[in-house]
Formats: sequence, C-alpha cells, structure tokens
Amino acid sequence: MFTGVGKAPPAEAQSSMGPWSQLDETILAMIMARAPLPKILGALCTEIEKQQAGLLCSVLLLDADGVTLRGTAAPSLPPEYCRAIDGARIGPSVGSCGTAAYRKQPVVVSDIASDPLWADYRQLALPHGLRACWSTPIATQDGTTLGTFAVYYREPRTPDATHLKIIAHATHLAGVAIEHDRANLQLRAAEDRYRTLVERLPAITYIAELGADGPWHYVSPQIESILGFSPSEWLSDPMIWMNRIHKDDREIALAAERRFQETRVLFQAEYRMLARDGRVLWFRDEAVMLHQTEGRQLLMQGVLYDMTEHKRLEDQLRHSQKMEAVGQLAGGVAHDFNNLLMLIQAHNERLRNRFAPSEPAHQDSLEIERAVSRAASLIRQLLALGRKQVLKTKILDLNTVVTEVVRMLGRLMTNHVELRVLLAPELGCVKADPGQIEQLILNLAVNARDAMPRGGQLVLETRNALVDDTCDRRRDGVPSGQYVLLALTDSGIGMDSETQAHMFEPFFTTKEPGKGTGLGLATVYGVVKQMDGAIWVRSEPGKGSTFEIYLPRIAETGKAEEAVGSTTKTSLAAAPGGSETVLLVEDQEGIRDLAREFLQRKGYTVLLAVDGDDALRIAAAHHEQIHLLVTDMVMPNIGGRELARRLTPLRPRMKVLFMSGYPEHSSPGDETVDKNVPVLLKPFLLDALARKVRNVLDDRDFDQ
Repeated sequence: MFTGVGKAPPAEAQSSMGPWSQLDETILAMIMARAPLPKILGALCTEIEKQQAGLLCSVLLLDADGVTLRGTAAPSLPPEYCRAIDGARIGPSVGSCGTAAYRKQPVVVSDIASDPLWADYRQLALPHGLRACWSTPIATQDGTTLGTFAVYYREPRTPDATHLKIIAHATHLAGVAIEHDRANLQLRAAEDRYRTLVERLPAITYIAELGADGPWHYVSPQIESILGFSPSEWLSDPMIWMNRIHKDDREIALAAERRFQETRVLFQAEYRMLARDGRVLWFRDEAVMLHQTEGRQLLMQGVLYDMTEHKRLEDQLRHSQKMEAVGQLAGGVAHDFNNLLMLIQAHNERLRNRFAPSEPAHQDSLEIERAVSRAASLIRQLLALGRKQVLKTKILDLNTVVTEVVRMLGRLMTNHVELRVLLAPELGCVKADPGQIEQLILNLAVNARDAMPRGGQLVLETRNALVDDTCDRRRDGVPSGQYVLLALTDSGIGMDSETQAHMFEPFFTTKEPGKGTGLGLATVYGVVKQMDGAIWVRSEPGKGSTFEIYLPRIAETGKAEEAVGSTTKTSLAAAPGGSETVLLVEDQEGIRDLAREFLQRKGYTVLLAVDGDDALRIAAAHHEQIHLLVTDMVMPNIGGRELARRLTPLRPRMKVLFMSGYPEHSSPGDETVDKNVPVLLKPFLLDALARKVRNVLDDRDFDQ
C-alpha cells in the first residue's frame, strides 16, 4: 500500500512532468468550458491510458448517500464488468475501489485472483482478464471522499515510481473536475431556486440603469400578469416606466431617483402605475446599487411590490374609522338634539290643534313639522354612517320592496330618464329593514338621475347571486356566500378612480354647493354594512356606473313578512286613551310636562318623576297599582334600564315602555329586563305616544 496519492504531486515531481502538460491543458480547458463531467473524466482516463501500454483506467463516484459507488468513466474496461460493479456499496473487503473509499486510503491489489479483498468480487473481474487493480480515493481539501480513481492491468503487477506519479496526477485532475462540477451544480441549483423565487413572488424584480430614462436590462415575467406588458415590450422602451406612473405621482418617483443618485444607499418610493387595461395599481419600489467596475454604466437592482390590495384594505380601515368617528359624534348629540326636536314637535302639535285646517297658521305648523322631520332624518342619516341607527328588520322579498319604491321613483326621475325594472323570479329572502332598503334605493336612484343631466337609462335589477373563490367579486371585498343582489345601473357620466376612492366618505360630493350634503352614498354604505351586506361599484368616465348591493340570503323558513317601510302612512284616527295609572319618568322638564298633560287629557292617571331616584320614591309611596312605567333611557343617577330592573320584581304586573333619543339604547341589553320591552324613539308625535301606551297596556306592539 501507499499513501498521499489523493493530493497534488510535489513541486519537484511536477517539474519532471513535461509529458503531462498537454493533458493538463486539455482537461482544464474542458473544465472551464463546463463540459459534462462523464466526458471530462472519460477524456482523462483515455489520455492516461495512452501514456502506459496495458493500463486501464476507471473513475467511480460516491452517491449522495456516501456509501454507493457509481460507474462514471471507464472507456476501456469491459461494459459487462462496469455494469456488474455499478451500485456496489463500500466496505472493508469490497475489492480495491470499495475498500479504498471505505478506508479513505489507497489500496493496491497486485493479484486479484489471490487477494482476500476480492474474495467476493474476483468472479466479476477474472472472466474479463482483469488481474491487478490499484485504487486511490478522490478527496476534497477537507477530506470528504468523492470517489475513486483506479488502474487495472491484465496481469499481476505492483506499481513503481512512474505509476505513482501517474496515479497522483490523474487523481488530482479528477478531483478538480469533480469539485468544479459539483460547485457548478450547486450554483445552478441556487440560481434555479433564486429564479423560481423571483418569478413566483407577487412582485416585479428588475435591473435598470440609473436615471429616470435609463433603459431596463431585466424585468421578471410577473410584469405581464400584473401590468399587462410582456418583458420584451417593457425592455424595448426606456421611457415606459415613467410614462406608466400616474401623472400625480411622477414627482414622487423623480424625487426618490434624485435622492438615490445623491446617496446611492437605497431607492424607496410608493406610487401608482397604470396597467395596460387602465387599472390603477399601487407599488412600493425598493432598489439598491449593483457593484460595477469603473467605466461601466451604473445599474440598480430592485423590486416593485404590488400594494394595491394593501392600500385597499388601508382605505377600508380609514373609511371605517371615519364612519365610527361620525357615528360617535352623531350618537353623542342625538339624544340632546332629539330631545330638542321633541319639544319643538310637541309644542307645534299643540299649537296646530288650535287652528282650523283652513287657517294660514295651520299650514305654518305643518311646515314646522316637516322641518322637524327633515332634521330627525338628518340625524338618522348621520347615525347610519356609524351604523348606530335602529333597524326594524324583517324577512323580506326584495322584489316587494323594489316594487313599492318604483312607484315613487317615477316622480323623482326626469322625463328624459328611462326606468327599467328587472325582477328575478323565485328571489331568495333577506332579513333587512324595509324602510332603510327604500332609502338606499332612493339615494342611489337620485344620484343616478343627477349623473344623467341629458337623460339616459336607469336599470334596477334583482337576482340571486353566489360569490365564491372563482368570482371576481371576492377580490373586491365581497365575502363568499349566498346573496340576494340589488343592482342599479345608469348610463350617466360615470366616475374616475379618484372620485371612486372617496365616494363613500361622509360630506364628500362632486355636486355644486347647495346641491347635495354628501351623505347619500355614505348613508348607503353604512346601511349596507349594518345589514351585514357588501357593496361593489363599477364605473368609468363616460360609461356610467353600476352599484351592486349584496345582502345575505337567508334560509326560507317561512313566508316573507309584509314590507311595511317608511312609506306606510300612520292612521289618521284619533289616538285612544285610557284610565290606567302611568308612572312617567323624564329628566327633560319641557318633555315631561307636555307628555303628562297629554296623557292626562287622554284619561290616564299620571305619576310624574324627574329621574330614577324620584321614580323609586314615588313607586314606594304609591300603594295602588301602577299599570305602566314610561321612562327615558338616559337620565342622571339611575337610567331607565336600571330603574325598570329594580321596579319589575316589586311590581311584576307593571308593564314598561322606554323612550330614547339615543338609538344605541333602543333595545335593553340587560338580561334582567325583558328583551321585548318596546322603545319609543324621539322625536315622536304625542299621538304616537298615546298609541304606544295603549298598545303596550293591551299587550300589542305596533310600530309607532
């Protein structure tokens, strides 16, 4: 045996290797040209065999498992023998090659016929005339075995000094070729992984010359799916990047470019770009400078991240926060404001009763009542923005509501607007407030009318809709599910993307001053969201607009209830009275006195309390039956809900009617209070109070 053959030959040996210089050049040239490894090793074996008559070479490589040898190059060995030893596993007695790889040392077998290392393998070699085999491990610099280089002879032989030089040199060249090939494989694998990662990211990677008009040298394939341009199209036009940036954002990109040229640290900018189909997309652009040799154009490598969905969610969050702020504001003032409206309306109602219908003062009173109604409606609109208004939901057939609204739309539309109604048969049911649905349709219809100053067509449509993962609506924020769809489509002037970005914001309007409050679409949005629905809009300048309202479809467990909405007229019959005892609790003096006087005129006995504490004292001192507690919800000390909770166990036969100017208190949340306790919302007519009192006493709960 001999050692050290796996390393490069010493300098003195190399100096005497003139015959091998051509071999080195040939093999190294093939390595640099990235020729296939089997071809390189085959050429190495052939060239070595030319130097020594009768010598047969073989290179076996270890599999990744580190124990299996694979035939890689053996140009002169019998093919049958090569196939027989292919796949042999290394071990302490596995011929010359298997043993050398196992021991990590050269193994010399001078006679295969008698050497014990070949005991299990000589029957493979001897039939082919192979008698001697000297094998050397091919190892890396850190000692990892890559394979073996073997020399065979057809007669028993022992290596001399010349053979040692040949084997050492050949082993060294084989090691260089194998390591270089593996490095290339790893590099190619890394490049493939990088390319796969880059080309699968939801972003566009690029390499471009520095400067706003610098040509792009590379752009990833995602540019086609995101912006609609093929890489070749994009690379062919140096100005395409700047031309596709939204005109309002170009200065942002140019400023970032200037900063980058000055600092050359990191390019960062957020801007909008126009896709081929006109869509406006948001991007975050980040790039770094590529290292360049002197005299070459400076290059930057970067990534364009598509932030469109992120921006949409941000806008939704900001819009929700605005709605919440408006709702909080509206809710905060609603109670006091509605109390004021209640006083105005009650006094106006008393005054009107003093005048005959033919007198001018009676008409003035009616105008005051209309003004109060408009003010109350405005408060409800503000509450709708923050989703704090009271919904009187029912199981509805949307077709019935639409049919009722269409009767009013004829008076709102101009002569030049054609109204078409397409109602789907067998439409599913929804649970919604019919009055709010009516208001929603009216708001959208009025907007559509105003968008068609020269006339056009308005289509009102209903149908069942399924939204799932394959539906485009999902990308626009409509969750998967079964819906009933209400759609309004006009042929008007349409909206640009900037208008659409703000259309649901409160007080945003494109109309002239005095022509609109900017609450119409904002109210629509709030109502739809409060009914757990979704709204989707498609609009283009000059091509009209489509508003699609998606309301959750419910299981049809019964027939739809009659859609009695805001258009239902109150009966003109006189409000009924009674003789029962009513405990009236109201902290607003004006409302308290008016309500007491009115109920007393209707025949009731009224016990008057200024707040909850006062009501408890009066109830304790009154030994006769109290038939009904009428109490405001929001009062100092003890609120109406707590008052009812304390009095109900003491007077179990007493019924309760709440009054409230604040819709969040429209339904008791305390489990100790009957959830069916009715609520009368301020401002209300005194007649409405009398009707509600009578209905509660008679165990009826009609709408006010």
